[in-house]
Amino acid sequence: MPVEKAPPQVIFLPLGAPEEGASLQGWLYESLRGAILGGRLPAGSKLPSTRAMAEYYKLARGTVQAAYQQLLSEGYLQARTGSGTRVSEVLPDPTLNAGYVRRKVVVDGEAKRTAPDTPWLRRLAEIEPIFSRRSLPTGLRPFFPHRGDINAFPIDLWRKLHTQQLRSSRLSMLLDSDPAGLPELREAIASYLAIARGVQVSPERILVLGSVQQGLDICLRLLAPGDAQVWMEDPGYPGARQLMDISGVTRVDVPVDSSGLKVDEGIRLAASARLAYVTTSRQAPLGGELSPARRLALLKWAAEQGSYIFEDDYDSEYRFIAKPIPALRSMPGADHSVIMAGTFSKLLFPSIRLAYLVLPEHLVESFTRASALMSRHANSLAQTVLADFIHEGHFDRHVRRMRKIYAARADAFADAAHKHWQGLIDVPEIRAGMDIACRLQVENERDAFARLQAAGIDALPLASYCVNPRGPGLVMGFAPYEERAIEDAARAVAQALRG
Repeated sequence: MPVEKAPPQVIFLPLGAPEEGASLQGWLYESLRGAILGGRLPAGSKLPSTRAMAEYYKLARGTVQAAYQQLLSEGYLQARTGSGTRVSEVLPDPTLNAGYVRRKVVVDGEAKRTAPDTPWLRRLAEIEPIFSRRSLPTGLRPFFPHRGDINAFPIDLWRKLHTQQLRSSRLSMLLDSDPAGLPELREAIASYLAIARGVQVSPERILVLGSVQQGLDICLRLLAPGDAQVWMEDPGYPGARQLMDISGVTRVDVPVDSSGLKVDEGIRLAASARLAYVTTSRQAPLGGELSPARRLALLKWAAEQGSYIFEDDYDSEYRFIAKPIPALRSMPGADHSVIMAGTFSKLLFPSIRLAYLVLPEHLVESFTRASALMSRHANSLAQTVLADFIHEGHFDRHVRRMRKIYAARADAFADAAHKHWQGLIDVPEIRAGMDIACRLQVENERDAFARLQAAGIDALPLASYCVNPRGPGLVMGFAPYEERAIEDAARAVAQALRG
């Protein structure tokens, strides 16, 4: 019988000397690893004991043990009772087994996988979230919509409030908090809504979330089962429309005019719809207000059908020509059918990611349970700071200040448009908000948009808000840009469109 060849044994491999000041453990680890990968320590080679290695290289035995242990944990060495420590037959990184060194390689035999064919993934593949493709961490190019001026935010005051919350006596707020939201913040929101939006509601009816989008998601899951019909404004906020498409509901696109959602058209198209999404105080993106007659008609429809209204009250505070219009939720008969949503991302800064829902009493428990299951709770530290910000009057002062600033910038935008865009872009009266839907006086919206992009102008085409075609248009923001920047950008727009 052939005699089985014994694996080679290495007693003391010349490893050189460590550099001055180098970690002895790191030197030994790297030296042994290099010898293994280079083939000087073949597979199965037996290493000296930690005691013998330490004596030979005049190292502490603990240093050798630590280096061996690291190589063992990474798979370069194997240790078996009775056979000592040996070089592994299979290296952990197959890419390092190239060349003349003969060694077994771990074969990546796992076939490539594709995403499973599920309804959600199929629907997700058909859309591109409108804001996900845009990288905006270093600032905004004009005239990107839906953004305020973060440079005008009182960051030093916000930092001070943060510091106060991080004192050792208040560190308990770093723990988990109420899934419905911090009680002090809900109280602050309730007080604010009573004054600013005409909504009288107890704090217990308020649910704090990370975003309005999250609130709409919960509504669709809980109130519009399966392929239930849901009214969506056309044109309307693309994020809401895309969320409906992903959820699997039957979206019913209801036309919008200068008086807001055409309620009679919604009833004609889908009288039994379970939910209606509306931007009542400033329609997104056209900017009109839902007329009193249509407000009453919408509430009447919801009451008769047992349906719900999702009121996205996203930037109603910024109204320039008069006081803000009261929320739909403030009207008689709205208590049982209107779910009001508000966000601080538009009023303070985008990354705060705090929003809220005002809920009918019979929905509070189920919505809170759903929120707790999906996200546990909104950021506790941000909630505590925001609660102080509101209670101490800073929020109200900030909103009033920004309203004046945005009004001045709206005027500057209108003046610049009148000066530079004659025959190119028609800008309607700006009564509120941080952006405006403008009519393009050119035939090809796509070509105009491409020209503006090339010139560094980042407005959004009106077509991205529409299902049914409308005339060419752009949704253009003015709030983040100072008057001088608006003038310069307006000139660049004119040059780009005129070629």
